[in-house]
Amino acid sequence: MRKGEVLGGRFRLEEWLGKGGFGEVWRATDTVLDRPVAVKLLLAEHAADREAVGRFVREAKLAGNLSHPHIVTVHDYGRVTGAEGEVHYLVMELVRGRPLSAVLKDGLPEHGLALAWMTQVCEALDVAHRSGVIHRDIKPENVMIQDGGGRAKVLDFGIARLLTQSVGLTSTGSVVGTVPYLAPECWSGGTVDGRADLYAFGVMLYEVSTGRRPFRADSPYEYMRKHMDETPPRLRGTDPALAELVARLLAKRPADRPADAAEVLELLRAVRPGLQGPGPSPEQLRRRADQAWQHGAEGRPGDAVDMLLQLVPDFARTCGPADPRTLRTCHDLALWLARDGGRAAAVALLEALAEQPGTAPEARADLRRDLAYWRREAERLGPGQGPSLDLRVLLGGGPQRG
Repeated sequence: MRKGEVLGGRFRLEEWLGKGGFGEVWRATDTVLDRPVAVKLLLAEHAADREAVGRFVREAKLAGNLSHPHIVTVHDYGRVTGAEGEVHYLVMELVRGRPLSAVLKDGLPEHGLALAWMTQVCEALDVAHRSGVIHRDIKPENVMIQDGGGRAKVLDFGIARLLTQSVGLTSTGSVVGTVPYLAPECWSGGTVDGRADLYAFGVMLYEVSTGRRPFRADSPYEYMRKHMDETPPRLRGTDPALAELVARLLAKRPADRPADAAEVLELLRAVRPGLQGPGPSPEQLRRRADQAWQHGAEGRPGDAVDMLLQLVPDFARTCGPADPRTLRTCHDLALWLARDGGRAAAVALLEALAEQPGTAPEARADLRRDLAYWRREAERLGPGQGPSLDLRVLLGGGPQRG
């Protein structure tokens, strides 16, 4: 489709906004009501795929029957025949803003604001579940934060199902949804209901609270194993009520999670943003830093990075930002970040540490040695990919995400 084309004699395409796995989105004008809208087009290569078309039509029917301030409104559905064949399109409310996933790439939002967004997402889930609809793909990419930052809206009900329909594995044996957010029962082929959405919501709540997901993996199989068997690290440094809620949302058995989104809403409203619980002792932090190092030594540098990203602010709060234990943990973080492929990011962190006032001479010598080595490796192998870390923010207690 091209700019200027009019679908169904009514919706004129104005600006291409983006493309996903099954469709592309345009800003358009409803020429009858003279209002801006978003038009989602099913990609031409999927037009002959009955399952893809079924998802598209299902999104129109299910989302079109949901009305709530925090759910993107679906206005219309249609199909036209053009030069590329049959084109299915969905007309939606135009939300001016950014996906939550893009917001998180800029760093953690203020915690009170993040909790407000998550409360709004939970309200949307409550309405959908009460209407008999489970979303099945709750993730930051499917939450739009409107310009001004005051309102979150849930979109993309493309793989949603009615609660009265069976869900789980597809006919080909693959799972439906986005693997970092899939509840254990989605992997096992068990009964899937609204509590699978609550599990995904728990993953997202963990992410907006820490800057990372509870599990990190390199393959769908590894994600499956972690979702089904591993207990994620518990949230710390916030209201204990939030840590308890997230732990319940991420329970392996649906029966151990909150019963519904309404219960989650009650629990969320009891959370006090920014409340600090009792911090760990320096000895406890050192033991956990040793565990992180062990993860890296066993061939899991990414897990070491995840742990150390959380530990550095804890060391800074407990021991002080200039304390040798804090700076040593930053040094460890840089080393495992380099081994996890983030060579340029590690070099930048080592450079900042080498210039940090108060660094002991022996520690400074170690830093310069490692800095020289990883500069050579970055020149030889390339910069790699890794989170962009600001040492000042790390030492100030802010978890990083890049």
